Amino acid sequence: MTRLKPVELFLALGLTATVGISSSHGVSTAREEGTLAPTVSRPLTLANNHHGGEGGEGGEGGESASSGDVDTDYMTTLALMKGHLMVAKELMDQKKYEQAKAHIEHPVEELYGDIEGQLQQRKVPQFKATLNQLNDLAKSAPGSSQMTQAYGTSLQAIDRAIAALPKGKRESPEFVLGVMKRVLATAAEEYEAAIANGKIVELVEYQDSRGFVLYAETLYATVSDKMRQKYPENHRVITNTMRNLKSVWPSVNPPKSPVKKPLEVLKWVGEIEKLTVK
Repeated sequence: MTRLKPVELFLALGLTATVGISSSHGVSTAREEGTLAPTVSRPLTLANNHHGGEGGEGGEGGESASSGDVDTDYMTTLALMKGHLMVAKELMDQKKYEQAKAHIEHPVEELYGDIEGQLQQRKVPQFKATLNQLNDLAKSAPGSSQMTQAYGTSLQAIDRAIAALPKGKRESPEFVLGVMKRVLATAAEEYEAAIANGKIVELVEYQDSRGFVLYAETLYATVSDKMRQKYPENHRVITNTMRNLKSVWPSVNPPKSPVKKPLEVLKWVGEIEKLTVK
């Protein structure tokens, strides 16, 4: 049974939009760092219907769409898959196959169930078998040519699922920004989960959060020209904030001590969270 991480427990419980920093982990971390302020809140908009362990509810009547838009929830799940695989690739390139394994298993074991029921509706071929093959190879032959091929096939399958979204939404700054906010909120939550007593103690969570930030930037690039032309001030805030966020994860290998405290990351994510476009 795969261990659910803090953010996945958060999602599974279906919590609503903004979560105060009164969670036991958040309070203890903030108090240890001497940064707890009574009015601080998390800029989280995630309440997706994550599942406990393998299988999950997926789209089988479980779409309690936290964003108010089923396409946003669908794209957020696919974006998290991409983030996991991005960081897995970095680790595989360094031949750190054991570390990469965790990030390869998460898309199929913890995320696929959230979109499985929607794929047929969207005329997307099911690709659980593809992700399972990749997961199996990560355990049995991580440095093989078959692994390289399976990785590419898995990315193509996710991209095909993304391409099933209406073109207008995929090219919409409003839609992309909405997904980006949710991905960054997850990254902030994972980053907090990685740190205790001022040290990075959870390697997987640190790497997860890096992957999500990197993919959020990739996603934003699809609408950055439109944002620069129509919303120049928002574009400036996003590009500056993303530059700041990326500095927190200088490498897939964590620094000896955190570059920034979790509350600082939450604050930056909040700068993007409060932006609106139409």
